[in-house]
Amino acid sequence: MVLLLPQGLAICIFLHALLGLAEGSQSFSWHLTNHEFERARSLTVCDSLHISLPSSSGNYNNIGHLPYTLLAFEAGGALTATQIHEDGLWQVKHPAGSLLLLTLVDSLGNSGGVLPTVFTVASGSSDCLPTLSTPANAPTIITNATYIEPCDSWQMSISGGVPPYTIMFASPGAPSLQDFAVSQESSLVSFINSGIALRGPTIACMFCYR
Repeated sequence: MVLLLPQGLAICIFLHALLGLAEGSQSFSWHLTNHEFERARSLTVCDSLHISLPSSSGNYNNIGHLPYTLLAFEAGGALTATQIHEDGLWQVKHPAGSLLLLTLVDSLGNSGGVLPTVFTVASGSSDCLPTLSTPANAPTIITNATYIEPCDSWQMSISGGVPPYTIMFASPGAPSLQDFAVSQESSLVSFINSGIALRGPTIACMFCYR
């Protein structure tokens, strides 16, 4: 199961890490395709792409439950959550140069897995980009490292926002997201990179209420 986010603010950082978290479960598969219905290998600002949900052997019980939500983890930016409508389209509303990891969850919080590609958004029309204002009490993260090996400790100092905080990890090709809660009394977090799943570059997001 994936944590479904209430209304709030999520700030993401890029962690060049060998993620050692234990594997979660993946309930269905999905792909992102372009207008030729080929798997998308790149993203361009304001382009619209199709969400493809292939079934196994014609079994449509393993494609999740409507509606779906696409989570886009932007390194150094915000985590965005977009509900996918009946047309099955998702629009790239992240600025050029953004590094994104994408995952899809269904209405029950079941995971479709994180796509294996870290996408770099190419420049294009910016008409669709929202105007974002930075809240006066925006959360910030200060870390002791940008690269960690399995079993290493990752120290974080969190300020701003409204606790309690939740840390979420998206890693390329992972079957699901990983998350853990930070106690309301704590602004110093120590994360032990435990387990056996080596996934490579990872985007970590801190979520909190505004």
